[in-house]
Formats: sequence, C-alpha cells, structure tokens
Amino acid sequence: MNVKLRINILLNRFVEFIKYDHNQFKYPLVVACHFLILLLQKSNHHNLAFKVTSNVYRTGWAGSDKLGLKIAKYYFNEHPELGQKISSAFVNGLPPMENTKKFFSQPEEMLDGIITVLKNPTENEKGALIINYSYYFPLFLRFFDIEKIAKYFNVILEPSWAGYCEENILAFTLVDAPIFLQVYEKRDKRFIDKLQSNIIPIEVGPSWFINHKNFVPPVKGNRDIDVLMVAAWANFKRHGAFFKAIKPLVESRPDLAITLVGYPVDMDKEQILELAALNDIEKNIEIFEWITPQEVSALQKRAKLNVLWSKFEGNNRAIIEGMFCGTPVIMRKGHNYGEQYDFINSLTGYFADEINFKETYEKVIARYDEMDPNSYVMQNRNCIVGTEKMSEAIASYEKEQGRQWTKGLDVKVNDLHGMAYLNGNSSDYEESYTQLKKFVRDAG
Repeated sequence: MNVKLRINILLNRFVEFIKYDHNQFKYPLVVACHFLILLLQKSNHHNLAFKVTSNVYRTGWAGSDKLGLKIAKYYFNEHPELGQKISSAFVNGLPPMENTKKFFSQPEEMLDGIITVLKNPTENEKGALIINYSYYFPLFLRFFDIEKIAKYFNVILEPSWAGYCEENILAFTLVDAPIFLQVYEKRDKRFIDKLQSNIIPIEVGPSWFINHKNFVPPVKGNRDIDVLMVAAWANFKRHGAFFKAIKPLVESRPDLAITLVGYPVDMDKEQILELAALNDIEKNIEIFEWITPQEVSALQKRAKLNVLWSKFEGNNRAIIEGMFCGTPVIMRKGHNYGEQYDFINSLTGYFADEINFKETYEKVIARYDEMDPNSYVMQNRNCIVGTEKMSEAIASYEKEQGRQWTKGLDVKVNDLHGMAYLNGNSSDYEESYTQLKKFVRDAG
C-alpha cells in the first residue's frame, strides 16, 4: 500500500477522533471555543464568531448544543441586526459552483425540481412549496422575494444534512412569515424548539420521500450478495473502518460476497480497493460505479444485508431504499448524534460497531425470516406518510391563524438531482410556477 494512502488514513482517523469519538468528554473544547467566540464578538468579527459556533454545534461535543443555542439566540433573536449582517454576507457572498452557476443568471430554472409547488394557492387558501437541498436555501433568499412569496405560499425547507445551527437555516428566522422545516434529528428539533422563532419543525426528512415504485418487491430467496454497501467513494463514508469491521466475518466465511456501489467524491475506486486490500478482503469485493437507480434496486433485491457505516451525514436514503427491497440494515452505532432511530427495529435491522459487526450480522441472518423491512417502511416511512405529516403541520398552523386549509399537499419524491411528483404532473401547477417567476429578483 502506498505511503500517501497510509498518511491519508491516519489523518482521517485523527480528524474523526477529534470530531466524533468520545464526545461526552469534550466539554473543555467547547469552553475553549466559547472563549474564542467571545473574543471574536468583542473584536466585531461576528461572521467568524458564528461560523465557529456553527462548526462546534455540528460536532455534538458535550455542551455544544447549549453553546449553539446561546449564540444563535444572541444573533437571531436578541440582536437581529447582527444576524441580518451575518446572513446577508453569507447569502450574497456565495460563489457560483458547478451545480449552481446556471441559477445565478437564470434563477427561475430552480423552479419545478429544486423549488417545487405542492399546493396551488386559491383566493381563500394559501398554497405550499418546498425547497430541496440546503445549499439552495440561500440562493432562494438571494434570487426570490420571499416576503411576497410567503403571502401566497407556505414555505417548507428540506435540509441535506444534520446540524441546524447554520446560516442556511437561521437566515430564514429573519423572514416575516412562518417557515416549515423538516427535522429528523431530536437534537436539532430541540434546538429549533428552544430558539422560539418563526421556524416550525416537522419531524420528517429526505429519506421519507423515496419513490418506492422504483424499487423491486422484496424477495426472500435467491439473495446471493451477503453484504451490500451503497456509498460514495468519500472519506466520511468510512469504507476503511467498514472493511476492518467485516474482516473477522470474512475470516470465518472466506466465500462472503461483498458488493460496493458508489461514485468518486474525495476518493476513487482504486483507493477503495486499496483499503480493502489492506484488510485482505479485496477478493471478496465486487464493485459498481455510476450505475442507475434501477441497477441499484436490482442489487438491493439480491442482498441479504445493507450497511451504513458513516459517523455523520444527512438523512441517508440508501438504507431506506434497501428496506423497500426487503433488505435489513446494519447502521453504525452512534451515527450523527447517536439517536436510537425508530426505523432501526426488530423488523428492519440493528446498530453495530467495528467490534461487534460479525455477531450482529449473524443475528440478522439467524432472524432473516422474521424480519420484514418492506412492511415497516410501506406502513410507517414513505413519501405518502411524510406528505401527510407535512400537511397536518401546515393545516394546524393555518387553522390557528383563522385561515382555511381544505386541500392537502401533493406527494413529491426525491430523484438524484431534484424532486418530482409521485402521481401528479408539473402542468397541474403551471399557474403557480408562472406566478413564482414574477417574484424573481434581479439576477444581476
């Protein structure tokens, strides 16, 4: 194995240790960061003070939630003029990126895919729209007149990642209108509740809005893939740690079939295979890159087990897609903020770590006929149920304001690069999209 990869492994392990391991003992780091934030505030470096706060909050270190709430309240409740400066600098300072640059000259191209109408407004009733992906939230504020839009539409935000003490979200606390926010981590829910702003949390997330029609019906037999991992070739997906965890299982079962599906991010396929070779399991691995959702679905149907081994990310959809195919999951213990998610249960899977992966896998196989992931997600966690939750939250608010809410939201699903309607059609919302184009600010 080359020296560069060894150094990269050590660096990533060090960063991971600082960020995510033994966080209950890191209160002194939070105190030190709080002192730094106070110094930055006194020297009027408010943008940097909040950036430090946001990064510390995301770690989950002991006390970081209280620090995040304290500083967020300072800027966005007690001193909104400072919050406005922070938000304006963030929103207006965003540079065009490969996936966003076209919207800087044509913001209306965000409509019907990134900004999606779920209900048309009427003379007596407000409509609703949803914005997908956190990095598009500030572009919406930059290029659309949200105050005017909010007169006709309820606005829903669907964040891409956990850790809500950030400009992408808190900029919306300065809007004179209710903002509905999908919240899938209890820690973030507490943060939003205690912030006592105009943001109204809804306990759903992106993984609720998978198009289950794209995934094959569950099949118990003919599953020739022992372990499947659908994850980008990225350090945060922790392929190396997964290979270390599965090595004892391979040693006891030399014919174990492992399938990896992904695409390059900050690593490539060759580096992933080098990590496998480091653990002497490269011969057990079959690897697929840049395959279609339909091909992923076919692999899910063949798998006995689906694995998520990251320590921190957003609301992962690959494991839920596997459940639609009847595939149980093992999720890395301590994922994100260590919440015991209700969708990991006796029907769907288990939590595990590098020490007990082998015995957890054997438990899944022993109970395989008793488990029924498809039944669980079809009844409890899908785009229809998620839409009902959003509709109920908005209906409750609208009725509290003395306004009508007689028609619910249309069901949308998340594709790889945006949103689409499950059963409806964009033409059903043509007038709404035309109206929204009138609220585009000068792109210059």
